Amino acid sequence: MSRSDGHRIADILSAADELGLVVERGRSAFDSDPILRRAAERLLEIIGEAATLLGEDTTSRYADVPWSDIAGLRVVLAHHYHRVDPDQVWVIATAHIPDLVAALQDHQA
Repeated sequence: MSRSDGHRIADILSAADELGLVVERGRSAFDSDPILRRAAERLLEIIGEAATLLGEDTTSRYADVPWSDIAGLRVVLAHHYHRVDPDQVWVIATAHIPDLVAALQDHQA
């Protein structure tokens, strides 16, 4: 059974909420705890996978969201794990994901 785009958007928002719990512990905790870094990476993978599976109607409705960048990040995290830069993960988690959440929530309101 295929999930609807509405469910996938909900998955993105849920993973973003969980990612917020990871980053609220602070940068020093993130830097010193490999489990927090891996959790952040996994949540970004989930966001990327859900984004990749969205239909064209949905992605065009959210035209301000950089869907190809989100999908590309998922590929790097899943397949090129040796190239993952924790500094980039932190920036994405703390700056870009809140923007994504805002964009998705703006359209749902």
